[in-house]
Amino acid sequence: MASKKTLSRTKKSARAAQASVAAGGREIPFLHKALVHVTGWLCLLVSISFFTATYDTAQVKLTLLHCGAVVLFALWSALQLAERKNPFTRQNLPFLLPVFAYLAWNIVSFIGAPYKMEAAEEFIRLLMYGAITLLIACQFRRQDVKTVTRYILAAAWISFGYALLQIIDGFFPGADFMPWRGFFTRRVFSTHANPNFFGAFAVFASCLAAAQYLLTRQKKLLALLAAGLLGVFFTESKGAWLAYAAAAACFAGLYTNFFLSGAAKKYVKKINLAALCLLLLALAGAGFYTAKRFQSVSFRTFTWLSAWEMVQDSPVMGTGPGSFKIIYPAYRRPQIFYIENSHNTETQHAENEYLEQWATTGTVGLAVFLWLIGFIFYCAVRNLKQPLPAPSDEPLRERNLYLLGYASAFFGLMVHAGVDISIRFASSGLFFAVFCGVILALCQPEESAAPAGEKASAPAWPWAARLLLCTALVYGGWHTAAQFAQVTRVLQAGSFGEGLLIAVAWAVFLFCLAGTAYVYLRAAFLGKRALPCFVLAASVPFLIFFYGFFQANHYYSLGVSLVSKGNAEGALGYFTKAVRLNPLLTEYRQFRANTFATTLQLTDSFSPDRGDRTAPSNDYERALADFAVVLKRAPNHSMVHQNIGQLYYAMAVRQAQSAGQAVNAAEYARLSQYARQNMEQAKRAFERSIKIDPVNPATYAFLTSIALMERNPEHAQQWIDAYRRGPAGVTEPEFLDKHRKNPQFDALQQQVDLMRASVGKSAHKK
Repeated sequence: MASKKTLSRTKKSARAAQASVAAGGREIPFLHKALVHVTGWLCLLVSISFFTATYDTAQVKLTLLHCGAVVLFALWSALQLAERKNPFTRQNLPFLLPVFAYLAWNIVSFIGAPYKMEAAEEFIRLLMYGAITLLIACQFRRQDVKTVTRYILAAAWISFGYALLQIIDGFFPGADFMPWRGFFTRRVFSTHANPNFFGAFAVFASCLAAAQYLLTRQKKLLALLAAGLLGVFFTESKGAWLAYAAAAACFAGLYTNFFLSGAAKKYVKKINLAALCLLLLALAGAGFYTAKRFQSVSFRTFTWLSAWEMVQDSPVMGTGPGSFKIIYPAYRRPQIFYIENSHNTETQHAENEYLEQWATTGTVGLAVFLWLIGFIFYCAVRNLKQPLPAPSDEPLRERNLYLLGYASAFFGLMVHAGVDISIRFASSGLFFAVFCGVILALCQPEESAAPAGEKASAPAWPWAARLLLCTALVYGGWHTAAQFAQVTRVLQAGSFGEGLLIAVAWAVFLFCLAGTAYVYLRAAFLGKRALPCFVLAASVPFLIFFYGFFQANHYYSLGVSLVSKGNAEGALGYFTKAVRLNPLLTEYRQFRANTFATTLQLTDSFSPDRGDRTAPSNDYERALADFAVVLKRAPNHSMVHQNIGQLYYAMAVRQAQSAGQAVNAAEYARLSQYARQNMEQAKRAFERSIKIDPVNPATYAFLTSIALMERNPEHAQQWIDAYRRGPAGVTEPEFLDKHRKNPQFDALQQQVDLMRASVGKSAHKK
């Protein structure tokens, strides 16, 4: 627990650090300052970034997170090399033990997971979150937390301000000038792509704003709090309301029970009662909107039941971090398809962080996760059990109020995680890592040891390292700028909002490039050692690699757009670029394979745009190769099996038509045999698709059509009857009515009846 003795040691440490700087070690304080400000800018940009032509896919937030984490880790590594010391000391290791345990178990679980490639991107983010938590816990102190808080509050001003504009737009259409206006009708989502994600941000940002108000008494922060509360209300997010009430109750409870003293103690019961009333009011509001929109509750209930079955089948090790979206489709309830009214989307998370931790990392992983959360909150509460220091004791007062704000924000975030997936996305996942690190940092006694002095390298090595770093930065900047120009080139400034979007996008992009180059080069030229420069240079390829994910998403979007416009041929080159830039995501391969099935050029040719590398191929072989990769990485995706079935079906029809034009009996027999083999493959693929998605009418229609082509009306009738009955376990009349009142199957039934009559007449004649 921090005390006045601790603060005295801090002052001695600061004097020792100043002495070190006076001796010539300017690189160390600069790197420390850079870590703080880069963390702040990362929090700000991830919160307010919102970029595509129509609606954000969250890829820009992920790219900022990936690249920001690489920069932070590179700067931290350079700092440790400059200081020549281990960041994990006997003093801070007890605080970091739960973090290490959590990361270690996730690594073990990932190693044992069956589908590593598809889960790799999410697993990488988990490691990044862990690194950010450790960095902040080891390096940040009170003044650093103060700086980061200012960045988060700046993000809140921007995000809440745009939310108010969206609220006004709901009453006066046209006030919101951005191209994505009205995507969630009148529900507010601000700069977070989703009302639930914005609700999560508003909850924890409000806690920090409240702590800042108690510290500074600035009245403008009351306006910020009011804007945040209004934004949360208009999200119509029941989980956000509950989280806001829980965070407010936590804030009030900690403040009144630990900070109030003397005459103010008489207000404790009243404040606690008001917090309880707020919580009850949030529950009532959530219940009201649940009755109005019960679909979201049904969706979560069926998802949780399926996730619970995953837990039962792999209770100890789990299925591996990042694997939920891969394994879950095999357990998914059929009702989910009716609720989503779609078959080409995949539920990627469990709508409950604790249940997903249990399903993917097992009982051990859940226990470690709960230990981590409980330990962090315990540290915060333990350090708050004392009256609030007087204003004259500014450092300790400031530390306690920030700890109050971050602990309440962390509590609200974890309550929201019980009914939502926001923590799995960058807009909340980053703050989960930051809050863990900040609370651990504020709870630790500050070290009194002065940083080690620098030991210069041989004169030639630092300059060689600086030259390498400059070369890497020039190439990386030119490469990413050229690619980003391709992204903005397709945007058209047809309105004020679109023009503003393009201008702000370029401004932010160039700021990130210039800021990274400045920090890297200044650190390199302030230092006297070559190794930190080499570390910084080595991080540039990783920055280019992770930026490629953003570019890949752009090419993928262009490909999908061209396919929707009937230009499948033109889309293939973009899908191939997306596959090359982001080899971890199988969705790009799946879309390319589907496009091959559409074009289906059967003449062998060599085409790099189609993904050929060494030898010529045809679209049928290319599609099968892509589908094989997708099945290996994500075998439970129902649409993949249906897409494969459609490929075999189309090939069988094509070969049957070719057999009808055969020039001799041998060619006819060969093509007919190929057609039969492909049709059998199509049937097997469709039947596998039905096991995962027993709702999709298209799959039943294909199997019925195949039976009719084979002149087997009884088999065709079995598939029609199977569809009319509906999936096993589905009893809801509103769902089953969709099966009984389907015009497509009425037409198929007529074909079956006609074929039966035709077969009956033929048999009668015989």
